[in-house]
Amino acid sequence: MSRHDLTPLDPDTVSCVIVGWDRPLGSFFTHVYLTDDDNEFDAPTFEIGTDFREVTDPAAAIDLASMYAKVPDDMSATLANDAAREGTCEAPAVLSILSAAATPTTNTDGWPCPF
Repeated sequence: MSRHDLTPLDPDTVSCVIVGWDRPLGSFFTHVYLTDDDNEFDAPTFEIGTDFREVTDPAAAIDLASMYAKVPDDMSATLANDAAREGTCEAPAVLSILSAAATPTTNTDGWPCPF
């Protein structure tokens, strides 16, 4: 997983903006934390890329981030390089298929945890 902290455009309203690549989900992500969000679990106020292969183009993650933070010109290339270097994990797809089956035919007990 990669993580890049960006500089908020307005630090009075935005406390943190993060973009990156999540290998197990095979998705780029953006998390935006606003200063007035009193979320007791410290969850992002806005986020994308938290579902399996939800964001496959770094431009989508950058579009959200650019509304709240200064995004370096080379961020798209940086995120694409992160994804190419780290690759993807196919286990979530297998597990999703297995959970949809009434009686799984494959025993996954001995499989190593991919992340």
